[in-house]
Amino acid sequence: MKKDGFISTALIYTFFILFLILMVFLLNNYSSTRFLVDRYRYDIEEELYELSKADINMYVFAWNATDKEYKYISDIPASGYSYEESKSYCQNKSNIEYSNGEIIISAKQKEFCYIYFR
Repeated sequence: MKKDGFISTALIYTFFILFLILMVFLLNNYSSTRFLVDRYRYDIEEELYELSKADINMYVFAWNATDKEYKYISDIPASGYSYEESKSYCQNKSNIEYSNGEIIISAKQKEFCYIYFR
């Protein structure tokens, strides 16, 4: 065997092996990325499903100046009251947001929330 032929054959085999390693790496990377994307999609769908089946019980209390105590009311007060964030809470620690007269509660399970206005 000639020396020139041996070097070129070894070089061809080296490039072929490097090409195979690169292809295995790329296919592995593609499959793991696809798995992650599918997993994120599943998690987002499940979270939306959990949010849609949450059972939220909301109790709204407004300050009564004559009795000097909070009284249960059936609706959110339209005007003349301010939301008391420090006093309002949910039993299972869900997040309560109040803006523009709307209360948004992010719960994934059965929840009892107490909202206070003064």
